Amino acid sequence: ARAEDVSKRTVPDGVRFIVATVDVQGGKKRRFVVQVVGYGAYGERWIIDRYNIRYSLRVNEDGESQPVNPAARPEDWDLLRTDVLEKTYPLAADPEQFMPVLAMAVDSGGEDGVTDNAYAFWRRCKRKGVAGRVYLFKGDSTRREKLITKTYPDNTERSERRAKARGDVPLYLLQTNALKDRVAAALEREEPGANYIHFPDWLGPWFYEELTYEERSADGKWKKPGRGNNEALDLMCYAHALAILRGYERINWEKPPGWARLPEKDAAKTTQPVEVRQQEQHEGGEKAVKARKKKILPAWGGGSGGGWL
Repeated sequence: ARAEDVSKRTVPDGVRFIVATVDVQGGKKRRFVVQVVGYGAYGERWIIDRYNIRYSLRVNEDGESQPVNPAARPEDWDLLRTDVLEKTYPLAADPEQFMPVLAMAVDSGGEDGVTDNAYAFWRRCKRKGVAGRVYLFKGDSTRREKLITKTYPDNTERSERRAKARGDVPLYLLQTNALKDRVAAALEREEPGANYIHFPDWLGPWFYEELTYEERSADGKWKKPGRGNNEALDLMCYAHALAILRGYERINWEKPPGWARLPEKDAAKTTQPVEVRQQEQHEGGEKAVKARKKKILPAWGGGSGGGWL
């Protein structure tokens, strides 16, 4: 009954910026799980998109797309730039205007090879000038008061290292239990407003099963009771950590920075067409890669500036 009737993959009224988060799944069902959240003022947020990237740009001798392999194929990670970071979403109030993804967070842990490829991906993003919008996350194994700890892993002196860390890639360690407490508190709110999470009606029961699968134990730790999926909860936590890193909790909503303002109604008059490459994922592995000219709202367009940290 709480889900709202909204068009799929559109930006509802009230959203000021959007962030994307990625969970890396291994095993037999290797894929990148992507969730896109729009943030408004005072913690109000909306689920805007959720999709899997299952197929790479690699093809076999029959021309069929090959599944992604995040652990073994570094090149597959570049899909996170083209198919996540570079995505834009039309405003529900004005489909001629598009809001880009401002920043993306990626879980850097998983099968052997995933962390290596995550670091290499960030380095490629740096060469392309977009690393300021790309964050690598990992659950913190040490309990601390600080919610998020920025580190620069360097294991060049260790012979038993699992990943090649040279001290050049920032890795953010998250207090996942504390972040899940925050998301759980937000889910308790029943009416729109501060800290309320909006859900679109196109999400199936599977999403809510993921969101509520984990249980909080007496010691404050969140745990999975079995082998069910919990990606929706993890990705909600990543989104909030990303918003915090960008300075969200320090915003004066009477005078928000440019990136946290509501879209202007006459913005279309001043927007410049931007060529955006977008890969649409369809069931069965079919893909259509297309370029479209889109009007990107000027308050959000280009780089990681506009008052961001």
